[in-house]
Amino acid sequence: MPKKEVKQKKWALVLLLVFVIILVLVLIINQKSKIIKLKYQKQDIPKLFQLASEFYYNQGNYLDAIQQYNKIIEIDPKNYGAYMGLGNSYTQLGRYKEAIKIFEKTFSIGYIDFRTYYGLGLTYYSMEGYNKSYTNLKQAYELNPGNKAVVSYLINDYNALGLYDEAIKLAKDRLENDTNNTHYYRKIALAYLLKNDLTKALENAQKAVSYDQIYAPNYLALANVYLSMGSKEDALSEFKTALALRAENTAYEGLSVSYELLGDNEKSNKNSKAANFLPRNSFSLSLLGFALLNIKEYDKAIREFNFAISNTPEYYLPYKGLGKVYMEIGQKEKAKTFLQKAWELNNLDKETAKLLEQVK
Repeated sequence: MPKKEVKQKKWALVLLLVFVIILVLVLIINQKSKIIKLKYQKQDIPKLFQLASEFYYNQGNYLDAIQQYNKIIEIDPKNYGAYMGLGNSYTQLGRYKEAIKIFEKTFSIGYIDFRTYYGLGLTYYSMEGYNKSYTNLKQAYELNPGNKAVVSYLINDYNALGLYDEAIKLAKDRLENDTNNTHYYRKIALAYLLKNDLTKALENAQKAVSYDQIYAPNYLALANVYLSMGSKEDALSEFKTALALRAENTAYEGLSVSYELLGDNEKSNKNSKAANFLPRNSFSLSLLGFALLNIKEYDKAIREFNFAISNTPEYYLPYKGLGKVYMEIGQKEKAKTFLQKAWELNNLDKETAKLLEQVK
C-alpha cells in the first residue's frame, strides 16, 4: 500500500477517535446535566428552605441564601416563600432595587399578603424613602395589625414624616399590653423631641434606656434630648455610650457636635472625620440639626441640615429644619423656599403647612 494512503488512513482513524471521544464527553455532560436537573424536585423544597433560612439567611450568609431561594423558584416558579426570602436577602445586602423588583413580582403571581407590603416598606425605609415606606406599611398594618415588626416600623415612619401624634398614640396603645418594650418608649421620646416637648421626651428616653441598657439607639435618643436642652456634658456622655455599643455615623457625628459646643475642636474634628467613613442617616442628622436649632446654634444647625440633604435630597425634614432656622434669623424668603420644598416632598406634616403660611 502506498505510504500516502497509509498516512491518510492513520489520520482518518485519529479523527474518528477524536470524534468518538468528543461524542462520549458530550453524552456524559448531558447525562450529568440531566442528573443535576433531576437532583432537586418539589419534594426537596422543604430541605432547600431549611438550608436557605436556617443555615444561610439566619446566619447572615445572604448570598448563599439567594442561591438556595433561586433553586426553589426554579422548581416552583410561584413559590411565595422563596420570593420573600429572596427579597429579604437582597434588602439585607443593600441591593434595594433588586429587592423591590422581587417583592413586586409576588403581586403578578397572585399573592396579596402583608409580608410583601412589609418587605417593600422595610426596603424603602432602609433607603430613607419614607413616603413609599409609609404607604406599604399602612397596607401591611391593615392586613395584619397585630404584627409587632409592622407596627414598629410604621411608628418610625410616622415620626419620619411628621405624624408625631399618630406615632405617640400607636406606641402608647401597644405599651398597654407590652409595658416594658424599650422600642416604644424610644419612639415616643423621638416624637416628643420633634414636637419640642422636651420634658416628655426626656422622660420616655430615660425609660427606654432603663429597659434596655445595651441598645445603642436608646442612648442616641437620650443624647439628642440632652443636646436639645443644652446639657452638653450629658449629651457627650450618652453619645460616648452609644458609640461604645455600636460604631455608626450618628454617634460620631453627635460626639463631634458635642465636643465642638464644649470648645474641644481637636476631638470634634477627629470624630467628624470618623463619621465620614460610615453611612449617614438623614433622619438622625436632622435630629442633631433640630437640637442645635433649639439652643440657637444656627450656623451649626444649618450645617447638619445640609449634610442631611446631601445624603437624601428627597427627604423633607432637613428642608423643614432649614426653613425654621431661616425663620428664626429673619430671612423669610429663604425660609419660604425651604418650607415650600419640604411641603412638596411631604404634604402629611401639618406643621410645615402652618409655617409656610406664616412666611407667605
